[in-house]
This record gives sequence, C-alpha cells and structure tokens, in this order.
Amino acid sequence: MGIFDKLKQTAMDTAVTAATSIGNKTETFTFKALPESLSELQALPEASLNTPFQTAALTVLALCAYAADRNIGLDLVVFNNRLRVNFDYFSKKTDPLLVYTGVPSSTGGTSVPANVGGQVTKGYTVVLNYALLKKEHLLWQVNATLRHLTSEYRNVSSCLSRFNDENKTKNMLRYYDGGSPSDLWAVRSAGIDAATGREIFLHKDGTQSFAYNVEDEVVVGNSDPKLEGVVGMSFYYKGFSASANFRYRLGGQIFMETLYNKVENISFSDVHYNQDKRALYDRWKEPGDNAKFRAISTTADTPMSSRFVADNNVFSGESISVGYESQGKWLKSVGASSLTVRAYMNDIFRISTVKNERGIDYPFARSVSMSLGLRF
Repeated sequence: MGIFDKLKQTAMDTAVTAATSIGNKTETFTFKALPESLSELQALPEASLNTPFQTAALTVLALCAYAADRNIGLDLVVFNNRLRVNFDYFSKKTDPLLVYTGVPSSTGGTSVPANVGGQVTKGYTVVLNYALLKKEHLLWQVNATLRHLTSEYRNVSSCLSRFNDENKTKNMLRYYDGGSPSDLWAVRSAGIDAATGREIFLHKDGTQSFAYNVEDEVVVGNSDPKLEGVVGMSFYYKGFSASANFRYRLGGQIFMETLYNKVENISFSDVHYNQDKRALYDRWKEPGDNAKFRAISTTADTPMSSRFVADNNVFSGESISVGYESQGKWLKSVGASSLTVRAYMNDIFRISTVKNERGIDYPFARSVSMSLGLRF
C-alpha cells in the first residue's frame, strides 16, 4: 500500500424533514437542503402546493423552523493505519430565531413565539489517533480531540431593546446584532483606587471615572473556550492494560459569582453575621492598600464590571484506569475461564486559572473504584 491508505472527503447539506400542524391537520415536508430565502424554498419541487392548507403549513414551517445545516468532513488514514485523522467543519444558520414571550391570558394563551432575528453557528472538530507501538501482543496509542465553536446573532429585532436595558444591572446576557450568545457584557474596570478604596471605571473613550454608567458597557469576555478537547493514551501488553484521558479548556472567560456575592455586595445588616474571610482580609482598609476589592466600610451594591471576569483555562484528569485480564490454566480449577481486575479514577485532579468554589451542596466529585470480574 502507498502512504495514503484511505482518503475520504464528504460535503453535505443536511436533509430537513418537518411536520407542521394547524388545527387537527398535520402536513409533512422533506427537503434535501433548505435554500437561503423563502422564495427559493417555495420554488422547490418538494414544496409544490396543492391546497390552501399546504400553503399555510409551509408558511408556518418557513417562519418557525427555517434552519440550514452544512457539514464538510475529512477522514484520513496514513502510515499503514497507524495515524487516523478526522476533521469536521459545520455551519448552522437559524432564521428566524424564536423566543417565547408572555401575553395576557385573555388572548387564549400565555406565550407566543416571536421572531427576534437569526443566529449563525460555526465550528470545527478534529480527532487524532496514532499508534506509537503496534505488534502482535503490544499496542500503545495516543489520542487527541479538539473543538472550536462560535455563534453570532444576525438581524436582531428591536423588540429585545427593552430586555437588554432591563438586564444591564442584573446579568451579562445581551441580544445585540453581531454579538454572541456567550458574550459577557459589562463596564470595564481599572481596579480599586489605592487612595480611596473606590472602584475606577473606564468610559468607552478610555477616560476614567468613579461614576458607574451602564451605557459604557462593552464585551469584556466570552464564556465559550477558544479550544477544548481531550488528550490521552492507551496501552495493552499481554493482558495488562492502562489508559489515561485528560480534558483541557483553553481561552474563554468566566464571571466570578462567588467573589461578587460573598466578598462584596454584603449589606449593612449582614455584616454582623459570618462572612467569607476574604471580605475582611482582602478588601481595602486604609490609603495605600493595593486591594482587589472595595473598601470594607462600603455596604452599597457593587455593579457588575470586568473586575469580576477572569480567564478560564482548565486541565483535568478525566479518567485513569489500569487493569489485568488473565486466562491462565489455574482458573479451570475453580471452573472459570477468565479473570479481570481493574481500578478506575475519575476527575482525580483539576488545575484551573480560576479557583472554582462549589460549596457543600454540589462539590467536585473525585472517585476511585475497583472492579473484579470472573467469567465461567
């Protein structure tokens, strides 16, 4: 065989089958691919309309579930099956993007779908597998996966302006044309003033001020990672086996909610109760303090700012296992054909640029277990 044992490339537009119900009737439409516009959709042979009901059903389908998925894949096997590579690129366009909004019950319902615009999601995945050693009773492989994903709003409706305005002091989620569903919106912060213990905010033009203005908010991060995946290895030799897989996350940011709610935003009445010790030791106390948090004497609400947003890079031990399988003749003395012993460790460690705090209600679960199997 040559160096390229197998090379396959596929490109496809995902077939779309949708059923639309109006009253007690249901109409089903199947398309090999949805075109870019409604007029092109209606021109397709599959969309031939014989009755007014079909016309109405197709219109509802186009308005409520018009989406297009596209995928390009590449499978590559080289070096006598020692290296395998899989690459997939995908693109999904959802237009319209529906959000259910509340309506008075006097209208006969409690919510109706509203078209708020569109959304385009793109990304790619890569899967690699390479056999370092490959013999009759020996196999040592390494593997890696990689994933990248981005999303963007398109043609966002003005009806979401009220939602954006109401949430500027509540959360970091916004619906803006060209923005991402995972964008984090807040006012930029220059830190705590060492002389006064007050937070310094940045206006859009770059000037500094102690005054917080919600109109100065910009994208200060994105909760989606730039890259994420798993790297690992597996080993087998004459009944002995071992495997280890580690999950990684590179790029992306996180809002540090615990610091926001437990270290700051402590009301005057709550000061007399037990609090996070960082609220005492890490907050500004006197002029000259280089502190991360506002003056300890301040009980006013702290607005959301980039001061509580941090890079979120993670590397964790997802699964590690070792085992041994024996089919020795000594097993026949007990009427067995094989014996398997295996030990597992799941989420045994986690290294992160942000110290996540889960509390006692939902802590990180690090498990170690062992299994013994006897086959007769």
